Amino acid sequence: MVRFLSTGPAKALVAAAGRSVHGGMVLAMTTMHPEQPERPGNPTLMPGVGPVRIGDPGDLIAAIPAMLGFRPARSLVLVCLDEGDGPARVRAVMRHDLPDGAVGPLDREAIERMSLVCEREDIDAVIAVIVDAGRAPGMHRAVVGELELHLSGRGVDLVGALVIPEIAEGRPWRGLCGDPRRGLLPDPVSSSVALAQVLGGRAIRSSREELEAIVAPHPDRERAGLAELLRERPARRSRPRDELRLVLARIAELASGHAPYRHELVDLARALSNPRVRDALLSLAVTAEADAAEQLWILLARALPDPERAEPAALLGYSAYARGDGPMAGVALVAALEANPRHRLAGMLDAALQSGMRPEAISGLAVTGFDEAARLGVRMPPPIYGG
Repeated sequence: MVRFLSTGPAKALVAAAGRSVHGGMVLAMTTMHPEQPERPGNPTLMPGVGPVRIGDPGDLIAAIPAMLGFRPARSLVLVCLDEGDGPARVRAVMRHDLPDGAVGPLDREAIERMSLVCEREDIDAVIAVIVDAGRAPGMHRAVVGELELHLSGRGVDLVGALVIPEIAEGRPWRGLCGDPRRGLLPDPVSSSVALAQVLGGRAIRSSREELEAIVAPHPDRERAGLAELLRERPARRSRPRDELRLVLARIAELASGHAPYRHELVDLARALSNPRVRDALLSLAVTAEADAAEQLWILLARALPDPERAEPAALLGYSAYARGDGPMAGVALVAALEANPRHRLAGMLDAALQSGMRPEAISGLAVTGFDEAARLGVRMPPPIYGG
């Protein structure tokens, strides 16, 4: 049976991620249904600006878009809690597509993967939130039952299960499996967690589709023109040092409002195809230039043909992963692997993301980037946290 925290208002504390004085970081993971082209498992830290209190189940549901970075639909969302002294603290948020019908082997595999993350992260308790506009109480109960089975096998308590048709102001939510609680959802945009995220500089998108559109490739005809330029434009004999400096200059120019011309896109594609240049640029993810660099990676990931777009997409994936934006990292890495299924960096990062690996576990790539840049004789911007 599901053991509920209480039938009254439950208080949870969302602690700031990164260098939080409260210790520990807020991990968010989102997984796509295995039948979808996206890879399952997008772990990330949720950047915040300080502890935020969540007063009741409605507040908790309203905070989910801010914790994930987008508003989920047809989803199973796990809110993972640390029930130490004082109010419970949200440690992680995980998401998986709901099954179209009965719970199948792929759904059980995803639930088991999430339960393994809970065990590894020493999660004490989990609240399940089902977001589904369809009336499928049988499927909802089956999902909760499967979840409780896997969590209990890992020593994790399922302390609540809630269902809501969509995460929007005024929509009714209710408890499942005998939980009598119910209510109307407050405005997610006005939630304290959403405010903390916006103040921390993190966008909250209306849907996953809006997230995917950020790196959606330009029309084939436009990219085919660039592919032709890549074939016809003579390659310059440039040293890796000069290619790295070229990319850094283009980042600065884009930040000042000057977008690269078509021939400059070709030069950038060739520069990023040099593994030494690409690896050196990984260091930007932990510097004050990370946002500016990401804008160039997005521009190139949309404009370049396959397989060239894999390089900027992988750089974007690493940068998003390093700063704790798992959903953005997952979308970018999918784009990289679609452009080049054998891309080693994207494949490695995607595997780490699926397994729920924390961002600090991949921080060594930024250190390697600084070392590579030093070998090339290029001084990179300093790391923000002395990494």
